[in-house]
Amino acid sequence: MEASAGEDQTLRRWRITVTVAAWLLIAQSALAILSGLAGIMLAPLADPGVMLGQLGPYVDRSSAAAFGTLMRQAALLNRIQTVGSLVLLAGSIGLLLRKKWGWYTVIVVHVAAAAAVFIWMMPMFENLYRALDPRSAGTMALAMSVLAALAPAVVVAFLLLRPVVSQFQEQGSRIPGV
Repeated sequence: MEASAGEDQTLRRWRITVTVAAWLLIAQSALAILSGLAGIMLAPLADPGVMLGQLGPYVDRSSAAAFGTLMRQAALLNRIQTVGSLVLLAGSIGLLLRKKWGWYTVIVVHVAAAAAVFIWMMPMFENLYRALDPRSAGTMALAMSVLAALAPAVVVAFLLLRPVVSQFQEQGSRIPGV
């Protein structure tokens, strides 16, 4: 009888942990959506042509071209991040409701985010660091990319834990009050 009560407490703690994680993901994705929308609305102010035109003779052509490319990449990344955050918000709500599609969606978004760090962000980091310190640009870009990919990897690892996965397999065994 004692083991059964202990198992119920453990299951309850895991359900609470998943609920808290889902609420944190909902808050994070909602804030990211707001941030992304603000970035989209303010994008015309950060037009590379306008900004570089104001700098005039203070910036050489190669730096101006690199800066323009970096700004265009950042604007594209902002749009992708906003759409990804919308998908993550939907998945996080599904996660909160213990829907299997929500669990899959959150995992797919985080795997895609980790991959995107190395596909899109690493070259941006490298361009930025190349302007600051050409000798260590590759190493610094790799280090920043690994750090940036670590958070999505931790979320995926958490969602793949057995006590978490079991909450999305057993639809009938819900613990009352959680």
